Amino acid sequence: MLETSEITIRRDVASLKSEEEYRFIQRVPGGVILLDHKMGLEYMFDLKLSVNKEKKEAIAAKAVEFINDGDSLVLDSGTTCLCVARLLYHRSGLRVLCTDVKIAEELGHHGHINTTIICGEVRPGYYTVGGDLAVETIGKFSFEKAILAADAIDLVHGVSNASMFEVGIKRRMTERSKEVILVADSSKFSKVAMFHVLDLSMVHRIISDKDLNPDCAEQIRARGIDLVCV
Repeated sequence: MLETSEITIRRDVASLKSEEEYRFIQRVPGGVILLDHKMGLEYMFDLKLSVNKEKKEAIAAKAVEFINDGDSLVLDSGTTCLCVARLLYHRSGLRVLCTDVKIAEELGHHGHINTTIICGEVRPGYYTVGGDLAVETIGKFSFEKAILAADAIDLVHGVSNASMFEVGIKRRMTERSKEVILVADSSKFSKVAMFHVLDLSMVHRIISDKDLNPDCAEQIRARGIDLVCV
């Protein structure tokens, strides 16, 4: 596919591994992988699309079941929320505020959804909108539901993010919403990223997949949070 020899690719991989920027690359039989347990590393948007794709789509389908016709909601950035956006055409009379350029583009295809994108700075390669202007603007809205994503979730440390860029937006989203629904596949749990977003006590419902650790699931439910695993 690349019109190059195997030895050239092997040499390129060896060269990449020698550079500090690519220290999270690991050789495996047949290729290379990124070490996603290094929470200082955040995948670019296009790579995130291919990670746990089936789980994200199943989580999104369940999340849409909790969204009613006529709801006002704020939709977080990221690939799981993009999967949610792709299914919102099933609902009518929605008023949706987006914090992600890709998600706004997706919803813009549907005339029956009232879509607004927050103003602010766009993060290159990730398509999220953030910064002080975005945080200030979102405070002028009120929502029935917030669909929130996360880089990491921990029972003690709560929801955290690999980048500071989206933290203010995520916090303001939850403050301005009556109900907070966290959508995250099981790979995000029992991990802590660098920047704290909010405590789990601020989350009303979590939607994840069936690979979530049973002990973790039990402790989440013990806190009064509605946990749905699909």
